[in-house]
Amino acid sequence: MQTFHLQHSAAHRNTQDCSCSHQSAWSTHASRTSHSLRTLKQFQARQSGTTRHVVAHAVATEDEEDLIQFQGREKWYEAKFCADDAPDWNPAVFLRKEQSTPGLQTVVLEIEISRDRVPIRNAYKHVGQQASVRVNSGVDRSLSVCSAPFPLLKIKEALYKVRGDLYAGAMKLHADTLSTTAELELLVDEKDGEEIWNLTEGDSLEVGPFRGTGMNLRSPIQGMFAYPTLVLFCEGKAGIAAAKALIEATPDSGGLNFPLRQDVRMYYRAPNQEAFCFQSLYSKWEQDHHCKVITSTRGTFMDMFDDDDTLMYEPALTAAVIMTGDDEEAEKAALEVCKEAEITEIARQTQEMPATDYLTVVQKDMTGDFTTKLPDKKK
Repeated sequence: MQTFHLQHSAAHRNTQDCSCSHQSAWSTHASRTSHSLRTLKQFQARQSGTTRHVVAHAVATEDEEDLIQFQGREKWYEAKFCADDAPDWNPAVFLRKEQSTPGLQTVVLEIEISRDRVPIRNAYKHVGQQASVRVNSGVDRSLSVCSAPFPLLKIKEALYKVRGDLYAGAMKLHADTLSTTAELELLVDEKDGEEIWNLTEGDSLEVGPFRGTGMNLRSPIQGMFAYPTLVLFCEGKAGIAAAKALIEATPDSGGLNFPLRQDVRMYYRAPNQEAFCFQSLYSKWEQDHHCKVITSTRGTFMDMFDDDDTLMYEPALTAAVIMTGDDEEAEKAALEVCKEAEITEIARQTQEMPATDYLTVVQKDMTGDFTTKLPDKKK
């Protein structure tokens, strides 16, 4: 009898321990479930013999908001290209202007360049593109850009952000768009518009999509060891604007690595001495960018090339860049020099890069399924 009593007591204690274990597990489950449910009802345990059964049942109220089906939640995961829904025109700020020649001014604006706000299709990417500018919501003007395309380091932070990377421990939260501004230099004359020529600090400015695709420099001319010698031919407003942008461009912004080549020189023609732009920069270009500027107000490109006794070159190792804008006669004269000098690798301002087809995001149905496609070609 004593032995049976001890066994019965041990069994009773084990049953109580099992009961406590069930209660603890369901308590933990109920506390976790309470994060999404407001009402938790637990039925009383019923004990039969030495066994104890615990049943829990969770019931949500009718007005309970289901966070998993939060309206518009699929928008958080849409596949979008950066700044795809951003406006084409962005505000700009007038900073300063200075007289370059009696008929030309250099106008400096502060513009938005962040890839988080300016889509790549509208950005300034290549030497030779034209800026679209409006003053006081007026006429859209196409202006020559004389500053280099912006290096990627300037928009590094925005480029990392638009990739959507998450770091360890980070949460996918809504983040405000990043703003990055930079100075844009324009070379303008009175023919570009009275409102552009007479810009003041009180004027309202907007900069739109840059026009054109820029000079086609994606060719063997990029090879600084294949063509260690470069000769540049420049004339006119559009020509010198593109030349300044090319000389000052870095390798990641469309430059040709002038400092790493053996010899780079530019033959620059103008009708008179006062017509030469950026004269104060010639020594800086030669020192910092390894580009020597040779000017002339008389003769032709052929005369300038023949009179340059300091140029030592091998035709097979020499390339030419012709920047004369829309002046067909000046371009033809530069091509004659290249033909006479047996220079076959030539880049011209009139030969633009092939147009780029940019992808767009299109929603196929209401389930949040998205796909990418090329935009329809204009007939």
